[in-house]
Amino acid sequence: MPTIRYKLKDETPISGVTTIISKNLGWNKQALMWWANQEGLAGRNHRDTAQKAADSGTIAHYMIDCDIKNKTPDLSQFTKGAIDKAETCYLNFLDWKKMVNLRVEATEINLVSERYKYGATPDCIGVVMDKRALLDWKTGSGTYPDMLIQLAAYKQAWEEVRPELPLDGGFHLLRIDKETAAFHHHHWGTLPEAWEAFEALLKLNELEKKLKRLV
Repeated sequence: MPTIRYKLKDETPISGVTTIISKNLGWNKQALMWWANQEGLAGRNHRDTAQKAADSGTIAHYMIDCDIKNKTPDLSQFTKGAIDKAETCYLNFLDWKKMVNLRVEATEINLVSERYKYGATPDCIGVVMDKRALLDWKTGSGTYPDMLIQLAAYKQAWEEVRPELPLDGGFHLLRIDKETAAFHHHHWGTLPEAWEAFEALLKLNELEKKLKRLV
């Protein structure tokens, strides 16, 4: 997805959720540095390893994304082995979709919070088990706190822009394992601590701007 340039109504540029989190939160950096170091000690380039591991997961993510948007995926550039793993994940997603009676209402909606001054683009808003919810899918080897922060920020932006359509069904995170393309589903009804964390990151973001003016 291309980088989105978010602006307030008065044309003031603002940062998006992902940028605010990645710039101001360092909880996962130590683990990433350790992994990259281990790859180096083993004589491997961590960038090459990450790309290879992501292949099947990336394909599965792409197939789910196409399904949500009613598009036909083009798999011609991928190997059969990677596609086979991805298809297993995709079939698991279709089973889950049928089980919860998922009805997609909107995808990749660009939102701007005028109150908190940030932009957001959630993957999907849909009805799950007859309740409107926020859905997001990730390709990765685990589920991490920063993902919950992102979800909470998306919900706040959505309900500020569309107060008539509250997300009473909470949050659904669909995670696809990078290497095996295994399908995982997580659900949270509310995430108050995650929103509190994002408010702290917003404060840090503004403090950084003020400090930069002093140097």
